[in-house]
Amino acid sequence: MKNRRIEIHDSKLDAVSIQEGDAVLHFPKVYIHESTGTAGVDAGSGWVQEAVLRISGAAVKKSFSKFPAELLGGYLRIGESLLKNEIPIPLNQIGVIELRLETWNDEIVLISGGSVQLELVGEPKYIEEFRP
Repeated sequence: MKNRRIEIHDSKLDAVSIQEGDAVLHFPKVYIHESTGTAGVDAGSGWVQEAVLRISGAAVKKSFSKFPAELLGGYLRIGESLLKNEIPIPLNQIGVIELRLETWNDEIVLISGGSVQLELVGEPKYIEEFRP
């Protein structure tokens, strides 16, 4: 079975909107590492795909001044778990959520909420083989 995760640092964010109290983040491109071992660590393959991340009961504490934005890094906190530079696939979690995304020009998106859900859109496109 393949393990997959989004690597924040090679992804692009083009919109943050609020819809009925939820923050909706649209990524025209996320970089997905897929491996039979530990995704992002062990050998595998790289893919890109469109994605939408929803954070319910959201409070947007900071946002970028302009979009689209190439991401440098960040983290996703789900309860006590801190995921540095990664978003797990699949993702549908309830609990205390905090998402921080950073750009190359030191801008930050910071959003908190009560649950998080990831939707991958369309088909993934193969990019490369990953060898650590």
